[in-house]
Amino acid sequence: MTTTTLNPQATTQRLSSLTWTALVVTLVVYPALYSSGIMSGIVGPIIVDQSRAHWWYFWLANMLFHWLPFALIWLAIHRTGEGWKSIGVDWGWFWRVRWWAGTLFVLLAIAAIVMPRIHYGDELPGISQTVFLAPVSSVERLWVIWGAVTAGVAEEVLFRGFALTRLTRVVRSPWLALPITVIAFIFIHGTPRDPGSLIAYAGAGLAFGIPFILMKMKRLEILIAIHFLIDASMVLAP
Repeated sequence: MTTTTLNPQATTQRLSSLTWTALVVTLVVYPALYSSGIMSGIVGPIIVDQSRAHWWYFWLANMLFHWLPFALIWLAIHRTGEGWKSIGVDWGWFWRVRWWAGTLFVLLAIAAIVMPRIHYGDELPGISQTVFLAPVSSVERLWVIWGAVTAGVAEEVLFRGFALTRLTRVVRSPWLALPITVIAFIFIHGTPRDPGSLIAYAGAGLAFGIPFILMKMKRLEILIAIHFLIDASMVLAP
């Protein structure tokens, strides 16, 4: 009698030392550092003093936190010779939809330029009226478009594509791996300030993780695009 493995990635496999390092950095080091208070010295003046300089410091630090583990994952994938499709992403999809993507970026850039005038007139506020980390000026809004690219690509690769596919090689079931990635995803947004923020980030982790599992851990590019669109909506915020 023979058995059929529905998901070839669900068989137990040994992970390389570099892959383990990338997993530990993604799921432990990155969330621990981000929620340890290291960012509070940057975030505090944004809220209290309405410092736009610290707003820039925050987003630059945020991108560093995203791209460093992403680079480590790229190295792990490159060294093992598996390729990006082993984590469920087809980068060629973005090229195939390049005209739609290009049009969207142009529209977002136009919105970034005109929205401050629509929302504020001639005088910019010291802080966003929506979320304190949202942009105010046109330059900030243009930068946030890149920030949305960063979050969409890096967070989906880190916490869905890479973490779920590699953990599944160890624990066999992606449903057992999912809570681990959700907990890490919560803390890369800082220590939850209240039950509402905890539920929101946990819900987001599940909202992206469950579809990825249901799609047999493929088509990550669709989740990247959705994640980008959600974050890029800050360009429109007052």
